[in-house]
Amino acid sequence: MKNTNIEKRLEPKGDLSEKEKLIKLASESASEEKELSDFMDMKYQMALEKYLENNPGKTEKDFQLEIIRIPMENGGKVIDFAKYRKSKDPKIKEIDLASLFTPGKTLASLTESEREAVNNLLKLTLGKKD
Repeated sequence: MKNTNIEKRLEPKGDLSEKEKLIKLASESASEEKELSDFMDMKYQMALEKYLENNPGKTEKDFQLEIIRIPMENGGKVIDFAKYRKSKDPKIKEIDLASLFTPGKTLASLTESEREAVNNLLKLTLGKKD
């Protein structure tokens, strides 16, 4: 693998006129770049003056270290997706086989045809798991 982590080069499309437009769009003239630089210098100077005014005894180096520092002490917001997911608990199926027969009748006392009917009901209700 190359240093750029690109495995293969994509085939070019078109006549590269788009490339020239994008380069022109992304680049500034010398005067535009100077204006941007002057503006950012002015913003930096204003922020430095405000910092030195509010923090007596501090230096410009302290200001630079202060604005470069990235706050990572809290680690950011952690979202617990488990709280938002739907419950995966299956519904419990209740089967009242006793209601199908006369009171006091046990499974052992069922006839062969009744047992077969009960087994079919259970298979239809719970699904076949042989």
